[in-house]
Amino acid sequence: MPQFSYKARDELGRMVKGIQSAEGVVQLITALRRKNLYLISASEKKGRILSSGGQKIKRSDLIDFSSQLATTLSAGIPILQGLQELGLERQGTKFGKIITTIKDDIEGGALLHEALARHPQAFGETYIHMVKAGEASGYVDRILRELASFLEWQEELSSSIKKITIYPLVVLIAISVLIIFVFSFAFPRISSVLMEMKVPLPFSTRLLIGVSKLFQSYWHFVGVGFVGGIVGLRLFSQTQKGRLMLDKLKLRLPVIGELIKKVYLSRFTHHLSLLLRAGIGIDDALSALEKVVGSMVFSKAIREIRDQVRAGLTLTEALRRTGVFPPMVIRMISVGESTGTLEEALAKVSQYYDQEVPSTVKKILSAAEPVLIVFLAVVVLSVALSIYLPIYQAIGKIGR
Repeated sequence: MPQFSYKARDELGRMVKGIQSAEGVVQLITALRRKNLYLISASEKKGRILSSGGQKIKRSDLIDFSSQLATTLSAGIPILQGLQELGLERQGTKFGKIITTIKDDIEGGALLHEALARHPQAFGETYIHMVKAGEASGYVDRILRELASFLEWQEELSSSIKKITIYPLVVLIAISVLIIFVFSFAFPRISSVLMEMKVPLPFSTRLLIGVSKLFQSYWHFVGVGFVGGIVGLRLFSQTQKGRLMLDKLKLRLPVIGELIKKVYLSRFTHHLSLLLRAGIGIDDALSALEKVVGSMVFSKAIREIRDQVRAGLTLTEALRRTGVFPPMVIRMISVGESTGTLEEALAKVSQYYDQEVPSTVKKILSAAEPVLIVFLAVVVLSVALSIYLPIYQAIGKIGR
């Protein structure tokens, strides 16, 4: 729906400026009259206006929005009134501006899903598809409740993933800081003393001296190379080929790869179950899922599944041919397809992974802690031995 930038006067004759969605000038006049405004001039704005400023909205805000709007609609309160109250509660915030714009769009004749679609950074494609299906079936409040539950699940999943990454990240940062300190400041001073002692140096000590000199003489090249490597990897990961390669690599990582695969499988079953329960056909559901699953490997597999289902294959057979989905998932979906309870089967699989993902996170965390501690101890011990062994040898010579 087009957006119009308008000038109008209110009942007291004051000038008011704003933006309003409308099919044309006649609809714009009608929409403004509902606000007790009288149109003076208007011009159509080109392009889509994003109140979110191109930035994503917090998931917690979406959860609150979905829950409160669902409660409002189930209580029989008109959607415009509900949106107005939600906008006032968040007045002055980025999300509050978005809600106000959505209300204005609906006043101008847009459906709820059309108004949401004007803010793709705030409301994902799955969210908009679900609301559209809810409007078609007349159960928007029920769909919004399911969306709130789904978003809460995503929040819990993100929290579980953060737990597994924080501890190793802190340890790796500590090791990196230690290595930089040793090579840049501590070891250069000690190495000059060791060289003056003229004692045979172990290989580990000679290696540390070489690395230390490299840090001292070519630190700018090391820094540029490190930053360049990160930037290059990031740019490579933004290409289709690069992202596919990195996603394949993630899934092949020992231990962590299995967890990542379970996360994607959980996301796949949750999304597909949610879309099918909303009355969206399998073809449209797979098309939407391809864009939101978050992995190029799974996106490619879903695209193949959709094409094969279009060609007449069952969902079970299409899943089996990709080689990506484990036998348990295929077996459960096969039972659901044969009994006509596919949504329930997908929900059971997603419940299984809801329990499996946190359990795997706990196992990895309990295994990672001692491994990282041993790794840190080995690094510190290796550096200490490389420094103190030559000193002990020199002291031994002096004693003789």
